[in-house]
Amino acid sequence: MKMYYFTDPMCSWCYGFSPVVKKLKESYPEIDLQIISGGFSPGSTQAITDEYRSFLEYHWRNVNLCSGQYFDHSMKFATENFYYDTEPSSRALVVMNKFLPNRDFEFLSLVQKSFYAEGKDITNDVILAELAAEIGVEKNVFLETFHSEEIKQKTLEGFQLSRKLGVKGFPTLLTMENGIVEVLANGFQPYDRLKPIIDDWLKSLAVAAMKNEQSCTGGTCGC
Repeated sequence: MKMYYFTDPMCSWCYGFSPVVKKLKESYPEIDLQIISGGFSPGSTQAITDEYRSFLEYHWRNVNLCSGQYFDHSMKFATENFYYDTEPSSRALVVMNKFLPNRDFEFLSLVQKSFYAEGKDITNDVILAELAAEIGVEKNVFLETFHSEEIKQKTLEGFQLSRKLGVKGFPTLLTMENGIVEVLANGFQPYDRLKPIIDDWLKSLAVAAMKNEQSCTGGTCGC
């Protein structure tokens, strides 16, 4: 059974949601969690002005209060050449999904921690390559793939899918069953609030499967 997690490495509420997703993955190993970077602000030319720094700090304080996630408010990444462009880190996640799909969440968490807690510039391809190497993708292999047209296109497709499905913000958890999209969580949710939602979804799948089995009694579903 699949669940889709629409996120962005440079979305602070997604960083706050990361421990919840980690617990979800640990508690429900039967769920195939598909991580898609939905595109928070790809291609942005927003510099870290004093006004924008205050904007970020306000949201970071709120995320910290709700999630307990640590933020380094010194923002060492905020050089004069830095822009809040979320496309590179999103593309890095696509690269990781290509080589080590079972470790994509681990990579996402590492990138988030590097940005928010350590102040690393995750719009920089070299820094992203160094982080990928920590997970198991060789730097040169990462960089070659990162700059390929194939990966750029796949990254764009993730942004387009997010818009097509009507994702209103990040983080978002949703399911797609028989062409029907069901949003399970939109925005930050503590685990205790999310768990009963997941349980209800799993129960509905079990009931649907049971009804399908019953409708096939007497060989009516045979060929």
